[in-house]
Amino acid sequence: MVDASRLTALLDDSMDSGVSIPFNTSAGDAYGVLWRMRELEGWDSPELDEGADAKSGADGLWDVENFYGGRTLSIGGVFTAPSYEEREAAGYRLAQAVPRDRLVAFTLNETTPKWVRARRSGRLKVRPVGELHGEYSISMLAPDPLKYGGAAVTASLSVATPGAGLAPPWTPPVLVPASSSGLDQAVMTNTGIYSSPPVITIHGPGASVSVYNYATSLLLAYDLTLGASDFLTVDVAAGVALLNGTAQRPPAPGSCVTSKFVMAPGDNLIRIFGTLTEVTPPSADISFYSAWT
Repeated sequence: MVDASRLTALLDDSMDSGVSIPFNTSAGDAYGVLWRMRELEGWDSPELDEGADAKSGADGLWDVENFYGGRTLSIGGVFTAPSYEEREAAGYRLAQAVPRDRLVAFTLNETTPKWVRARRSGRLKVRPVGELHGEYSISMLAPDPLKYGGAAVTASLSVATPGAGLAPPWTPPVLVPASSSGLDQAVMTNTGIYSSPPVITIHGPGASVSVYNYATSLLLAYDLTLGASDFLTVDVAAGVALLNGTAQRPPAPGSCVTSKFVMAPGDNLIRIFGTLTEVTPPSADISFYSAWT
């Protein structure tokens, strides 16, 4: 449980509406309004819906794997403005910073600052308390339940030598040969407590490019031939791979499902495989943020 009154935070929609609301700072926002956050509910854990079914005619349940739902945040507190006009305008700016139709970033500055992306859910309440003061409460929904933090973890890999790829079709379980360190592999560390979905951009030229995570023993592979200007963007959180930003492409036989190729907590040794079609080898750029529930 966090003490909301002691930690600074930021509701940031500066890239779209141009509004950001800093909480628990001495300087206040760009208009001199001081925002105090007294309550923050839902930060400790997202919802975990129970899917176990009762056994018919017997004690107990048929257990299933449960998955987190969205994260609902409730934020409340008080604010002080330098004038009556600014107190009135502050309520409208707060409403502008929490739109109903797109996600904005909410960051809480714990020891490791963490952020979620959420939108308004339910009623936003602003109540004046005298000339210069007011109370507010916000309800927000983060469709992605995870909290992310730290700097982005990135790596750029390229296929080492001709013939280093795994030729399709693959038959599980796939056994990947060991290798000494090189440009075809990197250790990527998730300092959080939960698996994090990366974004992987595979660049041509090359064919049958695959990425293997030794920590999870998962192989992500695509049976494609890429030209020098082609690229495949794999968004693991969305479970989608787009060729040149437009056409969806499924994983190759023997590959894991796109949405399962996550970065486990701790060290992840990642290696790229593929077949060279030109002198320049195929490559991949990988990035993710450490994740917490």
